[in-house]
Amino acid sequence: MMYLQEGGNVFKDAQGQPLTQRINQADVPATIAWIEQVTGIEFPQDRWLGSTGRKPTSGDLDLAVDLGETTKEQLAAVLTQWATSQGLDPREWVRKAGEVHFRTPISGDSKKGFVQTDFMFFPNLDWGTFYYGGSEGSAYKGMNRNVLMSSIAKQAGLKVGANGMFSRATNQLVQGGLDPDYVASVLLGRGATRDNLKNVESIYAALATDPKRDAKLTDFREYLDREGLQEPTSVAESDTHFLARLRDRIVNRGYVALVEAEQAGVGGRAKGIEHLEDLVFRRGTQGIRDALEIVKHATEAPKKTTTAKWDGKPAVIFGRKPATGEFVLTDGSGFEAKGYDGLATSPRMMAQIQSTRSGDRTDLINLYAQLFPVLEAALPPNFRGYVNGDLLYMSTPPEIAGNYVFQPNTIEYKIPAKSALGQRIGASNIGIAVHSMYADAGDARQPLKGVTFNPVPGLMLERPATPSALQTETNIEKQLKQLIKGDGKNIDTLFNPTELRAHKITDLAKLCVDFINTKVGAPLNGATLLPEFGDWLQTKVTPQKFRNIVEYLQSPSSNTAALAAAFTAFILLHDVKMHLLRQADLEHPGQEGWVMATPAGYAKAVNRFDPNAFAAQNRQRNNPQEA
Repeated sequence: MMYLQEGGNVFKDAQGQPLTQRINQADVPATIAWIEQVTGIEFPQDRWLGSTGRKPTSGDLDLAVDLGETTKEQLAAVLTQWATSQGLDPREWVRKAGEVHFRTPISGDSKKGFVQTDFMFFPNLDWGTFYYGGSEGSAYKGMNRNVLMSSIAKQAGLKVGANGMFSRATNQLVQGGLDPDYVASVLLGRGATRDNLKNVESIYAALATDPKRDAKLTDFREYLDREGLQEPTSVAESDTHFLARLRDRIVNRGYVALVEAEQAGVGGRAKGIEHLEDLVFRRGTQGIRDALEIVKHATEAPKKTTTAKWDGKPAVIFGRKPATGEFVLTDGSGFEAKGYDGLATSPRMMAQIQSTRSGDRTDLINLYAQLFPVLEAALPPNFRGYVNGDLLYMSTPPEIAGNYVFQPNTIEYKIPAKSALGQRIGASNIGIAVHSMYADAGDARQPLKGVTFNPVPGLMLERPATPSALQTETNIEKQLKQLIKGDGKNIDTLFNPTELRAHKITDLAKLCVDFINTKVGAPLNGATLLPEFGDWLQTKVTPQKFRNIVEYLQSPSSNTAALAAAFTAFILLHDVKMHLLRQADLEHPGQEGWVMATPAGYAKAVNRFDPNAFAAQNRQRNNPQEA
């Protein structure tokens, strides 16, 4: 059984507007007391999960329920009976989707509005309340604490989630894996207790003198980087630990400036594959060099490196666990899950994962249930690892005017029925575009190669198209190399994490990327980009942070020139990318975009700034309020 904490408003009106609101800390005790009267269940404070009653406001009330005390069905029936007795439609007040949700009058008074209460059921209440705590007295959410525990456990061949601590090799609960004190001693060392796992800050304090501290924090630091969060600064490294690291750098690796590990990704990371031009903000001048190396490999061996990017939906990730060979089918969120096991090994497990997420997931649950036996049959028993793809269709597309027409997401594809691809489509009722693979969960994505799928009647596993030849734009590349030579040092100084931290603007590079993303769907104008960034910043950050950024750019003045150079590099890289994209599109028209998977790294070539291009259409569809 699986328990996930998933936010989101369950109760909405016909227009999709939430029927519930945040609740003030002062109103929490009276509201829970009213819930106790309705349900007949006592909820002492140790059953208040997450931010409930611990923060000035909470988005909902999360309450732990002992499965030995009542079941989901029984509690839902009690709440339904209450709603009926009040002359209310139970469907507007009670939902059972993974957990039980209740539209609750604040302090029992509907005039004060309503808050969503999520009842979360646990067979082991001690572990459940511990796992869904972790935010009290912390600047971080409980979810951040759980990711940190999971990251540390990974170094020991374990994983920690809502169900306890498990072996990664066997996927079995370890002995003592539901005892928070035992888990603390395994993760943090002998003598550690659950109090040391209370929150992110307490874990960092417990690791302060641990010689394996950096290894244990590796994955968590990458997670913070992706989320745009900072490491705790309240716990300083001891002098001994710092000197040990410095000695290691000097003796074993040769002396280099001792800068925080986050320097490798100064601007955070994209959720998927990076846009080529964004690399300058993500990695400074190293990002420009990486982009040029990616282009070099792509032009030297396009058939081996560059593939079409299908606009399929949803993501389909399937494979066999390296340790056991057990078949897995999941989606992108499940594959990258932190704090719970998202690698579904059965349709039932996938249904449990989906049902804990907001919205009606019935169609998705049925879809994955249909795919389970088909994809398992397609994957050889001796295969190990995971294949990444996107669903194109679940029934043979209709043939219209000589073309097979289907629209899995934003893009409508028209494939000539007489073409080789069209003949494969006509012979199938399930189409999946497979494009990459992973050796194991948590490992880097790699090109799809060395996989021979078993033929399955009705299933088409389509590998992406590749261009036969690509040529680079040498004049622009020369300009980029000159820019590195003239402004590279200043760009790296500008985005130096130590300097940014000192000025309390650690996310400056990420803000540059966030701004660029607001321009998707509008023609790119290099002349106005930088001043528009300044205007946008004033609406995005606090007045104090804006002043900090302005002061940082003005002193030294080279910082202003460096920011201008970074935006110039962005524009030049975009021009290089568009030159490649147009060549690939000419050979294989109608694609969403292209992915360059090279020894130098991954990057995608997508037309982001054309209002009629796929990226703009997709953004408008998914974020209409920003379009």
